[in-house]
Amino acid sequence: MLFSEIYNAYFKAMAELLTAALDESLDTAKAMEIINHCAFRESFTVILDAIRNEEWLLMNRQYQTPLHNIPSQPFSLLQLRFLKTITLDPRLSLFGNIIELPEDIEPLYTADDIYYFDQIKDGDPYESEEYRSHFQEIHHALKHQKMLSVIYQGKAKRRHINVHPSKLEYSLKDDKFRLIAYWEGRSIILNLARIVECSELSDNCIPSLPKMKKASVTVEIIDVRNALERAMLHFANYEKETRQISDTVYHMKCSYNKSDETEVLIRILSFGPMLRVLEPASFVKQINERLLRQAKLIKDYELIENHD
Repeated sequence: MLFSEIYNAYFKAMAELLTAALDESLDTAKAMEIINHCAFRESFTVILDAIRNEEWLLMNRQYQTPLHNIPSQPFSLLQLRFLKTITLDPRLSLFGNIIELPEDIEPLYTADDIYYFDQIKDGDPYESEEYRSHFQEIHHALKHQKMLSVIYQGKAKRRHINVHPSKLEYSLKDDKFRLIAYWEGRSIILNLARIVECSELSDNCIPSLPKMKKASVTVEIIDVRNALERAMLHFANYEKETRQISDTVYHMKCSYNKSDETEVLIRILSFGPMLRVLEPASFVKQINERLLRQAKLIKDYELIENHD
């Protein structure tokens, strides 16, 4: 909204009209073509009427303009401050060189101004040159559909595998990137921070990939303490359908890859009583089992405390 409010579709349409007028190539047919392309189909009636009635001082009815230079789009101070804020995010450097802004431009806010109460503190090392190199190598392989040679440090041992990358996934809760890839006919998840070495293979032959097994869960959201908005944010990377049941009750059906089920379950549990699983029964069973294990751990801890 910050940029579109200043340089919106109408601004773009008028700038294109003025540019064409400077080239002396503007007529009614060309004007209608520009307006239909840059703005909305019904906009040409209002814009052309303003030009014909000479209500717009920058162009007369003969499609001539007193301007001598092509219209430019300089950034406002607010836009520059927003861009400065974005450049401070260390994750941005993973995608290439960061644009340089004048040092006297103050950001709108910094990372220190935000407290993530539900985010793990050991996020990926975005400042690491090695990590950035691995990320860009994976990103390039994904774009060009190449195989990857990966040396991966698992919890138990280090292994060398050749994989077909499927997609990069970011976990806001863990502040980590993961590579979803195919290896030996199955889908695997690799944490980028555990990749020791990574290189693109010259072979671009795409193997026959198995289909990801899909699943879904339907939850009831009690919109207390902004639960609905938080749920939309937490499950933004999943396909979902949401419908309103009453003033404060919503039902959300979330579709996900079966391999992501544990992640989905943990996210649902983090909402406490504001989210209740309705179906399927197998997911409800998993929720109950987790809650029972939690209750047992708390009870055992209390017994130890009382004994001491």
